[in-house]
Amino acid sequence: MTPRTPIKLLTLAACSALVSLPACSQQHAEIPKSICGTRVNQRLTEPLLRTTGKVSEWHTAGWGEKETNWCIVKVGKDESLRLKFAWHSDATDPMKSASPNKNVTGLWDPVRMRLADSAALGDDGAIATTRCRTKPNNHFTLALKLTHKDGVPHRRQDVEQFMRAYMPATMKTVGCTPP
Repeated sequence: MTPRTPIKLLTLAACSALVSLPACSQQHAEIPKSICGTRVNQRLTEPLLRTTGKVSEWHTAGWGEKETNWCIVKVGKDESLRLKFAWHSDATDPMKSASPNKNVTGLWDPVRMRLADSAALGDDGAIATTRCRTKPNNHFTLALKLTHKDGVPHRRQDVEQFMRAYMPATMKTVGCTPP
C-alpha cells in the first residue's frame, strides 16, 4: 500500500457522504389521513406515494357533480396517484379497461380480483366496479393508477391492500348503496 492510498479512500468516503447529504435535507412526505375525500389508513397509503415532498391533491371542476371525476395526488411536483371516479348506467368489465394498451386506466399485468362486483388488479393500479344507487346511474367504478416516472412500480400487494380498504370507504363517502 502506498502512502497515498489512505488519502484516496478518505477522499472517496467524503465525496460519497456529500453526494448523499441532499437527500437528508429533503422534506419527507407527510402521509394524509384521507385521499380524495375518503379517509384511509395512512399505513396503506404510504407505500403508494413518493417518500419526499409535500402531498397535494387536484380535483376536476365540479367535483362530485359530474358522471366522471378525477383526483390527482402529487408529492412535491410529481404525480403519484391518479384516481378516476365514474358513475354509469351499465355494468362494465374492469379487465377490458385494464388492458396495458389503454393509456388512461391500463394496468401492468392485470388479473381478476375479488372486490365489489368485479375488479382488476395490476402491478401499478386497480379498477373496481359495483352496483350503486346514486345519481341517475346505477353503477360506480373506481380506477387507481400509480403514475411514478421511473418505470412500472411493481406494487401489486400494496395496491390490493389499499383498494380493499379504499373502495368500500369511497362507496360510503359518495353515498353509494347497493340496489
